[in-house]
Amino acid sequence: MKNDSDIEQKLAAGEEVVIAQEESVRRKPKGIEGKLIAVIAISFSLFQLITGYFPLIAMYQRIIHLIFGFSLIYLLFPFSPKQRKDRLSWDGYLFVGLILYISYYVWTHFIARAGTVGLETPLYELIIGGTLIVLSLEASRRTTGWAVPLFCIGSLIYARFGEWLPVVLGHPNYSVERIISGLFMTTEGIYGSLTGIAATFIFLFILFGTFMQESGAGNFFFGLASSLFGHVRGGPAKIAVVASSLFGMISGSALANVSASGQITIPMMKRAGYKPHFAGAVESASSVGGQFMPPVMGGSVFIMMEVLGVSYVSICKAAFLSAILYYVAIFFIVDFEAVKCNLKGQPKSECPKFREVFKQGFHFIIPPAVLVYLLMYAHVTETRAAFWAIISVPLASFLRKSTRMGPRKILRALERGALGFLPIVGIVVACNILVGMITLTGLGLQLSSILIELSGNSLFLLLFLTMIASLILGLGLPIIVSYLVLAVLVAPALTQMGVDPLAAHLFIFFFALVSDLTPPVAPGPFVAAGIAGAEMMRTAWMACRLGLVVYILPYMFVYNNALLLKGDLQDIILSTITAFIGVYALACGIQGCMLRPTRIHERILFFGAALALIKPGWISDLVGLAILVSLLFMQKPTFPIDLAKRLKAIKILSRKLRAISEAGKDPLDP
Repeated sequence: MKNDSDIEQKLAAGEEVVIAQEESVRRKPKGIEGKLIAVIAISFSLFQLITGYFPLIAMYQRIIHLIFGFSLIYLLFPFSPKQRKDRLSWDGYLFVGLILYISYYVWTHFIARAGTVGLETPLYELIIGGTLIVLSLEASRRTTGWAVPLFCIGSLIYARFGEWLPVVLGHPNYSVERIISGLFMTTEGIYGSLTGIAATFIFLFILFGTFMQESGAGNFFFGLASSLFGHVRGGPAKIAVVASSLFGMISGSALANVSASGQITIPMMKRAGYKPHFAGAVESASSVGGQFMPPVMGGSVFIMMEVLGVSYVSICKAAFLSAILYYVAIFFIVDFEAVKCNLKGQPKSECPKFREVFKQGFHFIIPPAVLVYLLMYAHVTETRAAFWAIISVPLASFLRKSTRMGPRKILRALERGALGFLPIVGIVVACNILVGMITLTGLGLQLSSILIELSGNSLFLLLFLTMIASLILGLGLPIIVSYLVLAVLVAPALTQMGVDPLAAHLFIFFFALVSDLTPPVAPGPFVAAGIAGAEMMRTAWMACRLGLVVYILPYMFVYNNALLLKGDLQDIILSTITAFIGVYALACGIQGCMLRPTRIHERILFFGAALALIKPGWISDLVGLAILVSLLFMQKPTFPIDLAKRLKAIKILSRKLRAISEAGKDPLDP
């Protein structure tokens, strides 16, 4: 493991600290091949930037997007792990040639093909379309493994042989010709809306995060958190929470958070006295929150935009309060851990000064501010807002000589942005197959009816079943796929039960994110455990415990839309206050501590108070507050009584000394 000083130097230079296992996935060609990859990746980013400001016809943009994305995947991701990683292979060049030919054919024929809808598809086109489907599945397999391709293959088999299934899930069989023609050369298949979302929104927001990291913003946010909370009790853990929330605002990735900030915060927490598994859990739980912390919330939010037909700002606004509540809960939990373990903060002399940190890096706030302003106040399109936010990063870096992004850094950011996007293009394009087959067969409507019947028209039971399904899907599928599958299959059932559509989709979105924390597959905690030198499963279960509030928050905003900042201002304010108090009570229950360690019956009461405060309604709020105040008085006497006894003893001693002194005796004379 690298030492702390090396890591700090890397962060200061704007480099991303990654785990060796992640670095080993892609090829790292050198020489002419390495330069070829760099040119393709930089060209990919420049194409996306240009079309972000000057949009192309949708089909043309998606074709070029696939050419760049698939070419890089086939060249950089090996067909087999046994292949060499230091040079490109022949199969990569073969697949690149195939995608170039297919793209040329689609470019020159898709307009003419649109006028022959309903007619028989020529055999030649069926072969080309089938090849494109195979290439899409292979791109997904190379980047993320077998899980997504197997789901897509299952959906194709379901579409072809649906009549073999029971009546509830069955449907008339669709021919191979109908399946391929529906997925090829249309904006409903592989070149469908999901590819469009990746080509317009997702890429640019990932590129924005990459530019921010390359500029050294991560180091600034870490220093800012350290200056604010480094000296308070449990300071290193609080630095991890705050730094991860700030870093998450620009990265939108849990693994990027853990990899970058975790290699500094985790050793720091261990030196302060936190146990290794707890230190890893704090960092991983904090990093997961970055995926739903606006303004950059990962790729799923853009799919949500398309499905719901709402603006990006609306989703960010709805998720903002929940993200704050999540981080506040973790902040309370680490504070109570510091109380239990009597952990102190760093000496104030060792912490950076807020004024100096802010003075050195205030310009890093400008790009996120530009993004928020353009989205919320200037009302420009999301792609234009992302374009200007990216442009503002190198411009803002020139405000200080030490952080200026020269041509080399800018080119590196363009290259890294394209390479970091490759797993997403592999997933999203393949997901078009899945969505296309679900739409074709009507499985979504069928499953919605089945779920409503299974729940017995109970909303809570339906929500619980959705949560379980999301956690199970998250064990083997990336977050985007897990969200997308349930958004298509389950969200309609929730809306039929009266749930607000945005609340229904955010409910699914949050539990898709929770899969990053939940064992047995918990990538965030496992990476953090590797850095901390702790047991992986122990770290993962502790991360679940620290992030327990995220398992409750979705139920909160489904039953109380005021937590999505919807409704009357009075209701929003009241719900926000009671939610914060409820989160505090929940943290007390999780850690078993308030003013002192709690007894078992007090801990149960804390959980009861939290649930009462979380539940909407003034009666339940009053009950929760009454329980919490009672617990406060039950714990409060412990310290004041001891203090009163000591003060009384001091007064008695003082009177005796005064009496002896007035009698003319030396108080020290026995």
